[in-house]
Amino acid sequence: MNFKLETNINEQQIKEAGGLIKDAQKILLVGHKNPDGDTIGCLTAMVAYLKSINKSYAAFSANELPVNLEYLKHSQEIGSDKNIFNHSFDLVICLDTADLKYSGVENELNRLKARGVKIVNIDHHPSNYGAINIVDDQASSTSVILYDILRIWQVVINKDMATSLLAGILVDTMNFMNSATNDKSLGLSAELLQRGAKFNIISRQLYQTKTQDGLKLWSRLLKRLKKNDTLNIAYSVILAEDIGEAGTEETEGMSNFLSNLAEARLSMVIKEIKDGEIRVSMRAIDEQVDVAEMARHFGGGGHKKAAGFTIKGRLEQEGEGWRIV
Repeated sequence: MNFKLETNINEQQIKEAGGLIKDAQKILLVGHKNPDGDTIGCLTAMVAYLKSINKSYAAFSANELPVNLEYLKHSQEIGSDKNIFNHSFDLVICLDTADLKYSGVENELNRLKARGVKIVNIDHHPSNYGAINIVDDQASSTSVILYDILRIWQVVINKDMATSLLAGILVDTMNFMNSATNDKSLGLSAELLQRGAKFNIISRQLYQTKTQDGLKLWSRLLKRLKKNDTLNIAYSVILAEDIGEAGTEETEGMSNFLSNLAEARLSMVIKEIKDGEIRVSMRAIDEQVDVAEMARHFGGGGHKKAAGFTIKGRLEQEGEGWRIV
């Protein structure tokens, strides 16, 4: 190896994982539920790699992809139908998934494990549920880790893979604006640009694809913006009826947007979703706040600066605020 790794990962583990891929007949790629740019970037980059070595594979996300990530090459191959678990796999690779519950298919993955199917866990959250765990919780994104892995496997990273990986870095560093941004994430991004990553396309898809109806939905978010001075938390809510009336679910990026507030320790978007559930997305503004720890308390996951969880209930207005009932 004639290059310096960007992350603190074990080279021997990476070679072992490469051996498992070589020997596998059919591989299942799994990202975390409510997928973001990092998990989708990693999934699509891995699909490209498995295609290049003629491996049989399937890619799964428990929830459908956000529309603004569908531009990534191979994103259309990521399915959400749990019937895929009726197929025969002999290796699972989990990407950017803090634990099996965060995958949204914990029971299905545990059944595969019980049948002796090995799991390779590649992540930048503290996690150790795999037969092999390639983890660096100091890395800015899982995409950075995957870049190192692909280099050790001597993979030629083409422009589509570079775009996928750069998308993951940009999302998890909030376009190089949060504390996850460091010399490694910036240096690696420059390398990916040299390999043909389409920075302008990524930025436009992440930040410049709002429709008129989508902006009307955002207006409701801003209109309801509140601050709990006791807890120093800024929050807002999106109701199911808001989405129905707007005719769009363009809520991607709301949590990151509220994290621009300078007057709170953390921001929170509380959104009603289908089947009587509520999704809570949190972003840390104060560097001392660990929202992942808060999310895990409610069965969710994420990392220190961005995390979320889903609970049963609905939102009900109470005076000037809201409560979950």
